[in-house]
Order: sequence, then structure tokens, then C-alpha cells
Amino acid sequence: MYQKIYDVVEKNGRAKTGIVLNGKYAGLKYLAEADCFAYAGDENTETGDEIRNGTGTIAKLALLQGIKEQLKSAVTEAAGTGIVKNKEQEIFVETYEKNPRLIILGGGHVSLPVAEIGRLLGFHVTVMDDREDFVTRERFPLVEELIAGDFETMSEKIPPYENAYYVVVTRGHLGDTTCAREILKRPFAYFGMIGSKTKVRITMEKLRAEGFTEEQLASVHAPIGLPIGGQMPAEIAVSILAEIVQEKNRFFRTYCDEDVEAAIRCGVPGTMVTIIEKKGSSPRGTGSKMFVFRDGRTAGSIGGGKVEFEAGKYALEVKKVETKIYELGQDAGDLGMICGGTVWALFEPCCVGDHRQ
Repeated sequence: MYQKIYDVVEKNGRAKTGIVLNGKYAGLKYLAEADCFAYAGDENTETGDEIRNGTGTIAKLALLQGIKEQLKSAVTEAAGTGIVKNKEQEIFVETYEKNPRLIILGGGHVSLPVAEIGRLLGFHVTVMDDREDFVTRERFPLVEELIAGDFETMSEKIPPYENAYYVVVTRGHLGDTTCAREILKRPFAYFGMIGSKTKVRITMEKLRAEGFTEEQLASVHAPIGLPIGGQMPAEIAVSILAEIVQEKNRFFRTYCDEDVEAAIRCGVPGTMVTIIEKKGSSPRGTGSKMFVFRDGRTAGSIGGGKVEFEAGKYALEVKKVETKIYELGQDAGDLGMICGGTVWALFEPCCVGDHRQ
């Protein structure tokens, strides 16, 4: 399933998965964006009537209805990456994110430092304005995309994207309303709108009259930015990006390691090792991944040192989904860690293509 996961992340910037850790359904995995199930090790994720588990046994999907609903519910409700427990059932949920996009609607004086700081923070930056001379390379030399056109055409010129952060800084409430109307119809990670309380109130009243719900309106950060007292354009830009970073990091996400993704895409079988929980001194966080090829080579890292070495060796022996806890106590000198703690690792055999023959 990992190939499909990375395809979704590349297209949408975000993907959510869940995998059953214990019990007779251990290894059953769900990818929300494709609404599909598969057992770990099976890259075939068709949503047909049958599914093959990690030992190759065929099961009717209908017989798995209870665990399927539980798995989908856990993925839907979880906001970040971590273990979800329901009585005796343990499910590891991951939210993958990469390629965040900062979409600035309005090319005025505040937009200039917002775009510059956004680029510095690693965002793919788009600037759109209805005034052609406000979206030129002379004004925005480093941004990835400049769009000139009426804000009513935003849906045609800026495709929907899950991992998108919208900053509305148009020159008036008419432009704000038009942008807000379009943004609230699409997915977004953040939507902030600049303006005085009066300007914001007028915009909200118009949207409320058009039928947008209070829940939708409450998702808008308006006035935009953290209240740090900024007056200059650069100071306002700092407050805006600070709020975006705060929102972006509100929940822990799974880092998409390019080396691990490349290992999956090269088409060679191996085992994915993922930290599903850590305590204490572990140098890498939950969601960190290492792909172990069948010949012992690795891509990515779960922290280095003896723990990574031992996990890499164990990965070569794994035939089905397993979890293993590595103790990092002060007396655990053999693992090369002296500060204490534990690492709980998940091992998933990954086969490329159809392994049913």
C-alpha cells in the first residue's frame, strides 16, 4: 500500500492511514483518501470482495466489517500521528504531509514579506491578484507561481489541494468575500483573512447570508495572525506566518522522508520499520521510518546507533506485521543509550506488485 500512499501525498500534500497492531486482524491497513484496505505486504489495494492477509489467507471483506468500521473511525477522528486505543484494540494512525503550499490572494505591500518568509519556511508559494502589474517577477522574484485574474476565477486557476495555507490580503471586502466563498468550498490546512473587525464582520455577514455554516466561518482566522502588535508590513507578515506555523505544528505529522519514498518506488521488496511510540531519549520521533532491503541495505533512519542496527537486523527476519519494544534504560548499555526511555517499533513486510503467486 505504500506506493499508493506516496502517490496520494504527492498529489494532495496529505494522506491519512491506520493499521491494526494487535489481535487476529493485525496488519490490516486503511488509506482514507482512496477508501481502500489491504494487509501489510500487499501493494494491491482493490476494494473488491476479497482481501488477502499477511499469511496469504483469503478472507471475505464482509467478515471484516466490524474491524473495518473501527479502523475507518480511528483514522477519521485522529488529528495527527499516534496510537489510538479502543478497549483491547490498538491502531496506529498516521497523517502524512509534504509540499505545503502558501497561497496568497492579493499582491499588495503585505504580500511581499509574506511571500519571502513563506519561501524561507519551505512553502511552495503562489500569489494571485486581479491587477496584472501587482503579480510580476520584479515584485515577486522568488515565488513559484504568479497568477493574474479576477478572484472569481480562482477555482479555475488554483486546483484544490489538501495541504494548502490560504492568506487573503486583497484590497477590499469585496475581494475578501469572493476569495472566502471559493476557499470555504475546498479543503485547506489554514485560511486567514486580513482586515479590521468591521471589514471582517461585513464579510462574515455576507457569507452567513449565503448559507455558510457557523462551523465553516469559525474555521477562518480573522483578523489574521498572532497578536504581536505588528504595524510594519514585515511585522504583520511575521505574525501571519507565526500563526501558520503554530497551526501547522498543532498536531504531530509523519515526516515524508524522500529516501524512504525512493526506496519504495524502486520496486524492491523489504521491510518498513516505523517508530509508533517513543518515550525518553529517543532521537527520532513517532512516525520516523527506515526501509530495510532484503540484502540489509537501509534508507531513512529511526535514530541511528545500536537501536537502528538491531531493528535493521530484526527486519530481515520478519514475515508478518510485528511490533517490538526497545528499552533504553540506563543499564541498557548494549543499545548505546544511557539517558533512558523506550522505542516501540512497527515492522511491515512490503512486497511490490502482486505477491500472490
